[in-house]
Amino acid sequence: MSLSAYEDLVHELTRLDADSAASTARAAKRLERRRSALREVESGLVERSAKLAELSSRLRHTAPDLTPAADDLAAYGIDGDAEEAPAGGGAEDDVDRELARAQRSLREADAALAKTVRVAQRPTLLPKAHHVVRELLVYGACMVACLAGQLLYLAATDGGGEAAWWVTFLPPTMAVLVGYLLVGAANRPRLPMLDRHGKPIRPVVPHNPRLGVTLAVCTMALFAYVAFFA
Repeated sequence: MSLSAYEDLVHELTRLDADSAASTARAAKRLERRRSALREVESGLVERSAKLAELSSRLRHTAPDLTPAADDLAAYGIDGDAEEAPAGGGAEDDVDRELARAQRSLREADAALAKTVRVAQRPTLLPKAHHVVRELLVYGACMVACLAGQLLYLAATDGGGEAAWWVTFLPPTMAVLVGYLLVGAANRPRLPMLDRHGKPIRPVVPHNPRLGVTLAVCTMALFAYVAFFA
């Protein structure tokens, strides 16, 4: 073997060794990047699971079971019989795609959780409506039920008798009190707002008792007209 051929072989071996070292370094960087992404996904899952459990407890709902189903595990080749994942460039691309998909799913979970919290911080009944609309519906429903009871009493007693005056004023007064409590429940959010320090802010719950009293007076007047003048 000539000296030049020997030098060419040495040069080729040196180049192959450098290429192998560079390839190994790139593979190590890819592996470390994937491990870091996997750790972020795992910590994100733990954090979101804790937030979801806390939110479910505050909303008095049963926390969902986040354990993967057997069909989902089998779809990714994770089961009791699988010993190792298939190797190759396609498998590496699958790992990167699944990590990106997991990170995207975590961002979507954050957005859904924030949306749920915003909805829970609104009033319980008709959250997008003005509070006067809720109060009108609640007080109005109470007065309709009250008037129906008064008319049934009037029909059952054939004119009401001496107790008609009590029936004129007492049931609407009780209906106002019941409506006041129901309006408070309808206008109260299920979750309080938080200040910049994360502390809950005591909600201001409107009751609008003057609306209830106005409807009660109208109910009294209507029943008195039916009972004494109609």
